[in-house]
Amino acid sequence: MDHSILNTKENIKNATVTRTAQIWLDEKEGIVMAIYTPGAEETLEDAESNVAVVEKLGMGKKRPIFIKGPHKSMTRDARIYYTEKAPSFLNATAIISNSAFVKILGTFLVTLNKAINHDKFPIQFFSSEEEAIRWLRTFVN
Repeated sequence: MDHSILNTKENIKNATVTRTAQIWLDEKEGIVMAIYTPGAEETLEDAESNVAVVEKLGMGKKRPIFIKGPHKSMTRDARIYYTEKAPSFLNATAIISNSAFVKILGTFLVTLNKAINHDKFPIQFFSSEEEAIRWLRTFVN
């Protein structure tokens, strides 16, 4: 990676920790980072909490988000909540995970996104963090 924006001492220090994730804004990149706790079982309440953090970090601007799993599960209500809310505060999502669950979840989210948002909100899956960050940089205002 050009510079590692995951796990730097500054980012970890600035992260907001929710029940299911560590979330921060990488100010140099302008990208919101969300690193999920291994084995996270995400509920609607977790989704609401995570969305509140991301909205606050965005400071009124739409920003791209980098999401790294692995989730264990996510309720249907949480999936729908994310899909409906995300376009109001995010402009793109890159998801990276080798987890089979996250790939299945991602396929569902992409399909739901197309139905709800008419594909105006891009969601991409990546196997490489560097590739994901490079793609997200194209969405930084």
